[in-house]
Amino acid sequence: MPKIAVLEADAVIALDIAKSIEQANLASVDVFESFGALEPELTEQHFNLLVIDIGDNREEDIQTATRVYRDFGIHCIVISDHIASASLVKLREAEPLGMLVKPFSSRELIANVETGLYRVSMEQKLRDSERRYRNLFAYSLSARCISAFDGAILERNNAFETQFGLPQKIRNIQELFTEESIWNRVLDSLEKGQVLQEELRTRDSGEGARDVLSSFSYFQDEQNETRVLCEFIDITESKRLRDELFQSQKLEAIGRLAGGVAHDLNNFLTSMIGSLEMIRLDAGTSKEISEDIAGMEHVIQKTSALTRQLLGFSRRKSFSPAVLDLREVLSDSYKMLKRLIPEKIYISLSLPDSPCPVIADAGHIEQILLNLVVNARDALETADNPHISILLSHTAVKREKAGKSLVPEGNYALIEVKDNGIGIEPAVMEKIFEPFFTTKGEGKGTGLGLSIVSSLLDLNGGYIGAESTPGAGTTFRIWLPLAKGSQTSEVSEASSVLPTENIYNHYASELKGKRILIVDDDESVLATCKRTLERAGCLTETCVNAGEALLLLEHHTFDLLLVDIVLPGVYGTELWQRLKKGNSVVSCLYMTGYEPHSLGVEAEEPILLKPFAPAALIEACAKAIKRGRA
Repeated sequence: MPKIAVLEADAVIALDIAKSIEQANLASVDVFESFGALEPELTEQHFNLLVIDIGDNREEDIQTATRVYRDFGIHCIVISDHIASASLVKLREAEPLGMLVKPFSSRELIANVETGLYRVSMEQKLRDSERRYRNLFAYSLSARCISAFDGAILERNNAFETQFGLPQKIRNIQELFTEESIWNRVLDSLEKGQVLQEELRTRDSGEGARDVLSSFSYFQDEQNETRVLCEFIDITESKRLRDELFQSQKLEAIGRLAGGVAHDLNNFLTSMIGSLEMIRLDAGTSKEISEDIAGMEHVIQKTSALTRQLLGFSRRKSFSPAVLDLREVLSDSYKMLKRLIPEKIYISLSLPDSPCPVIADAGHIEQILLNLVVNARDALETADNPHISILLSHTAVKREKAGKSLVPEGNYALIEVKDNGIGIEPAVMEKIFEPFFTTKGEGKGTGLGLSIVSSLLDLNGGYIGAESTPGAGTTFRIWLPLAKGSQTSEVSEASSVLPTENIYNHYASELKGKRILIVDDDESVLATCKRTLERAGCLTETCVNAGEALLLLEHHTFDLLLVDIVLPGVYGTELWQRLKKGNSVVSCLYMTGYEPHSLGVEAEEPILLKPFAPAALIEACAKAIKRGRA
């Protein structure tokens, strides 16, 4: 319930006023004879209204009413002996909400008190509303400001200053926009009674360019002036992550597409290799035919190497370190890199005469080279006589700095990637290996290339450093420890194309009469495998999917299941797991045109990688049957 203070020297009048107000149930009333008695209570209690008797326009009582309003914000209702213009002028500072002239009735008193309390409550609600707005405005996490129609910023909150700079840095909201037409679009929208909300890119006001979700609406200030309320939510980071996700999804889709193309191409190559070998066997000793076949085999080998590179560059690989000769890895990568570089850019490769054996993942080395060469290509856009050189050498390191790391003492293979491009500023060099840091324009770089290079080298025990001269080019150096006492691996993902006469004779006793079930969704592969194995004396059946194979196995048994891993519906791996539980097939040999580690095949399982030669097929089948008997 509201509370009213009555300042009245006449006790009878004071009691009558208090009784009338309380009987009307308007408020509780405290009566005071003098301001000296009232003043301490003003600091202890909250009064909504003061009823004060100024008698014959007493100066001290008028000053009391003014002081109570000025110092404590309490409005008053004045009781006077008569109305005088002089007293009204003096009372103006107290802003009384009503005036009673003696003698007055109880009804007049109640009417004035009701009006006064109503106005006080409305003012309190307005103050509360303004306070809530101020708190929402000042402490909002989004950047907010109030501007005039010419864009001049009248008020801003803390988030705005944090995001866009202090008042001395930006005074007009139009300074944020990259286009002059944006503010006109805001005003046009507001004139139509619409709240404009859209995503904008702001200028760099010293805090960096930002992507913001913006909102513009009308706002009435305390003076009832119409202003523009501008609100900005920073979405720079979320937009960057969204773009990175989209880019990642595109790369993943490209990887799947490349894998599918390479798989189909490997199937075709397998059929071609098998057909050529059959022609070789039928042709006998014809020199001319043998030369033609050798030429075609050479083309097939180059195509097979291209499919391996395609898979290596486009698909995600598990970490599979092995002993490698870097000369071979760089030589294979160089052929692919030349296709990625525009013809106007000259790219060269220099390799040592002696082997460079290292223990590393070949796919990782290829990806590292790809990222460095693509960076060099971008740096050469405006260069005269653009040139990229890749050099491999042996080096003995005592103690050398590589970026923020030190290369320990030892013998290393050193890869250098040099360009004569725009170079890198010294202030930027310390940040080039940080994730998402890029100096390229918007949409031209993710800032992940060199970060990935650094991470892959850490994984493979290598080190990277860079030197650059602005305007003269950049050199990246990679140190990989040389493998001690190891021979480089000569294992290839595709078997060589070899004559099969000796292979047939060697494995004839093991294969003759053996029953082999061949399952592949590519009919050309089925035909090639069937012809090759039947020529070796095997009995074969072919199926294009797992369903056909299961129906056939209900009535027949086989010594070997030769199955493609990726089949429509049920994969070859799942088919073999089902058949293991019965006695219809003794052993299994997988074949695939994909990378086997991405297909969930156990490491000890034998796999024949497409494209394969008939000799490789015969040898692998013979070993698989022998392993099944054991």
